[in-house]
Amino acid sequence: MQDQRTIRERLEGDLRAMLSRHAKISGHLRNEDREIPLDWPEMAQFMENDEVLEALEARTRERMEELSRALHRLDEGTYGTCGSCGNQISAERLDVIPTTPVCADCV
Repeated sequence: MQDQRTIRERLEGDLRAMLSRHAKISGHLRNEDREIPLDWPEMAQFMENDEVLEALEARTRERMEELSRALHRLDEGTYGTCGSCGNQISAERLDVIPTTPVCADCV
């Protein structure tokens, strides 16, 4: 498993990227960077695109929460310990899913 500093840098970098993505999506949904169409066919496409953006925004928020919780576990000293059974989470699993709070047996 990577050392705590490397893990923290990875998690914080991912969190910064998600914060940036969230700001862009939110701005787009607030129409900061686009014109609202006036005709019905274009408005329908506009609304459909917003539905996709809203789903992306929701997933981005979920990812930011996962990253924040993983950073919190690092701060508490519980990172790498399964929140369900208390066993160690394998290094391989943490390398692939660094935000996981549980071991593979408890999934």
